[in-house]
Amino acid sequence: MPETDQPISYPEPPPELRSRNWFKLLAFFGPGAIMASVTITSGETLFASRSGATFAYAMLWCLLAAAIMKGVQVYGGMRFLVVTGYHPMESWAYLPGPRSWCPLLIGILSLACFPFWLSGLPKMLGQITNWITGLQKYEGAQTIERTWATFYIAVAVTVTLLQTYGFLEKAQTVILVILLVSILAAVFASKPDWLAALVGAVKPTIPRYPGWVEHAYPKVAARPPWVEIGTYMGALGGGTYDYLGYVGMLREKGWGMLQRVGKLIPMRELRSSLPVEKGEVRKCRTWLRAPMIDCSVSFACVLIFTAAFLILGARILHPDRIIPDGTELFNHQARFLTRIHDSLLYVYQVGVFMAFFGTIIGAYEIYTRTTSECLRGVWKRGGEVPLRRVRVGVCIYTGGLGLLLVWTVENPISIVTIPALLGGVFTCGLWCFAVLWAERRFLPEAHRMKKGLFVATVIAGVAMTFFGAMALYLHFAPKIAALFGH
Repeated sequence: MPETDQPISYPEPPPELRSRNWFKLLAFFGPGAIMASVTITSGETLFASRSGATFAYAMLWCLLAAAIMKGVQVYGGMRFLVVTGYHPMESWAYLPGPRSWCPLLIGILSLACFPFWLSGLPKMLGQITNWITGLQKYEGAQTIERTWATFYIAVAVTVTLLQTYGFLEKAQTVILVILLVSILAAVFASKPDWLAALVGAVKPTIPRYPGWVEHAYPKVAARPPWVEIGTYMGALGGGTYDYLGYVGMLREKGWGMLQRVGKLIPMRELRSSLPVEKGEVRKCRTWLRAPMIDCSVSFACVLIFTAAFLILGARILHPDRIIPDGTELFNHQARFLTRIHDSLLYVYQVGVFMAFFGTIIGAYEIYTRTTSECLRGVWKRGGEVPLRRVRVGVCIYTGGLGLLLVWTVENPISIVTIPALLGGVFTCGLWCFAVLWAERRFLPEAHRMKKGLFVATVIAGVAMTFFGAMALYLHFAPKIAALFGH
């Protein structure tokens, strides 16, 4: 029985959640703005345009499917938190086997990805800064790039230790709106082949590299298409290491059962103790509109941004046989705006700089939340660790190892490939299955997913697990074979 003499009930939802006015409903868009702004960087500005430049419109289906599947994945975790007051990581501690093996595994894999992303992204931003300032032409540009990256890591750590959640949410919302408006203007000005884009969006294919890629970009052609596809999907929209923190940020909003102080119902008694009266179920479903709006708008922004960069890559870079690669990962995309007017080069430079800088700043905070939720999943008293202490630990660990990778690894794409495949695709699929298990184990039938969402979650789980496993195998198999002399 619940550890209280009072009957358990859901808080009364605000009247705005019952409104059909979209402007009122958009007021519940908050954590998703941080998530979208943080994830709209390498996956969209680099890998989506790289996909369009390499395969034209043929891979649009893959990137759109990734955005939709990840949206389904994240919403499954958000709804569990709103319905129960428990993060899904806390429920996965009860999966069959040694206690907490699943949160421990996911936590280790997620923490391992932190320094890879927050070294690869600062290096990319260092390259962007070199390009903006013209320093990429000078001897020693790599050292200058790494110096910039070191500076940005130091700034990000400092800001993370000083900023508040409210400021971060507002700042990232402004950055997101500016980025979307500018890139959509560029898409319509480029006059793309809309029919080819539509075919690419609905016709799944695994394309081969065009012949010119093998001659002009042998390093790109050396990557199996499955690895390239897996990297696109993994980099797009973030990964498990982001989503654990994104779901955890709902604690700031107090939606649904999160508004109740403390754990009114022990985890093991959720199924028998959650209120299932019709009025309570209606209140719970009304509360679920809040995370649905936040998640839907967030991934819609990611989807629009992704499609826009792929279309621009296909329309502008592909005909000229130019692929963002090596030390020229971002300057070619300036054509997306300079085709309208040369002066818009500065708009692009400011936009891409702000996209990456905003991501680096926001990522440290999201990773703080991810680490906090991992602690809750593996340790009964994990929720008692103050967030400020977790934040300091994340900054020291991620910033320290990030600096080591900045100064020892040359290619930013090679840095982010492994976390993109592992945390951005493979574990995303496993997340879907773990959420479905948690629903059946802890939720009464009245609060479980409806059939449509259940089927979508199964499809997302199967697809992402398959794509992630295939890409990981093809990425590591040749390296392992070479290691043993085969």
